Amino acid sequence: MKPVSIIAAASLWLAAGAPAGGPESSGAAPKIAAVKLEAIPGSTVKRVTLTEKSAQRLGIEIGKVGEEPIVRRLMVSGLVVSPSATPIAVKPASTGFASFSMNTALASSRQPLAVPARTAAKKVVPAVSRPDQAAPPAASPEEVWVLVTLSRGEWERLAKDKPARILPLTGQESSAKEVVALPSGLEPVEDAKRAMLSLRYLVAGKNHGLELNKRVRVELQQTGNEEKRKVVPYAAVYYDSSGATWAYVNSEPLVFERRRIGVERIQGDLAVLSEGPSVGTQVVVVGAPLLYGAEIFAK
Repeated sequence: MKPVSIIAAASLWLAAGAPAGGPESSGAAPKIAAVKLEAIPGSTVKRVTLTEKSAQRLGIEIGKVGEEPIVRRLMVSGLVVSPSATPIAVKPASTGFASFSMNTALASSRQPLAVPARTAAKKVVPAVSRPDQAAPPAASPEEVWVLVTLSRGEWERLAKDKPARILPLTGQESSAKEVVALPSGLEPVEDAKRAMLSLRYLVAGKNHGLELNKRVRVELQQTGNEEKRKVVPYAAVYYDSSGATWAYVNSEPLVFERRRIGVERIQGDLAVLSEGPSVGTQVVVVGAPLLYGAEIFAK
């Protein structure tokens, strides 16, 4: 349903739930409006008060403004190869996915992955071009390598001692088990023509479900403080016709106020706020467009 249709539907649904107009018959219950609008001093926004029945008709659901640690991450393409493969720079995929990378910062409740003891003593040294570089250390037949390509700037911002998460390409079936790849501790291989660096990560064990010579997505952690930031569920963000961002605050039962928020970036199903209500404030996560329709069109 298009936004305009959703807004119009709000008025119709509320009207359908309201008692018919006209003079009250003797002994009849007093008429109760499905929605009540009140002016807010110093603002063009109106306070919306619903009846319990009208809130149910609009399907209103509530979430909260929260605070989450922001772990900056980089999503790139990777290629699954055998540990015995000669280390070479990864060529871009035909789809062009590997020819670029996308900076992301995932706000998530999960903690950064810890590096197992087997890699703690290994050190990643600055990248140099080494055509005669030795083959990777011996690995069990079940282990595979994941090759990723980064620019030098991305390499410099990379948390080189942190493991990577291996994810299927978009549209492919996801494994029920989270796959973690460990830093190999080997030097990156430089592709001088493309000014890119090729890194290797090790996936140990035999139950990882990865196939050789298949493309995957690789989520790498970047350096920086894992500071806590104010976030709301992305579903709470309402964009008006001019692109301004709002959230409906549930200030008290069945009472809603539309407030401006500043969205710094979207992190999965969360919106990181540069400005907005305080942590713990209740916000509407389902039904915001319908509330907007009620606010604008309800009589």
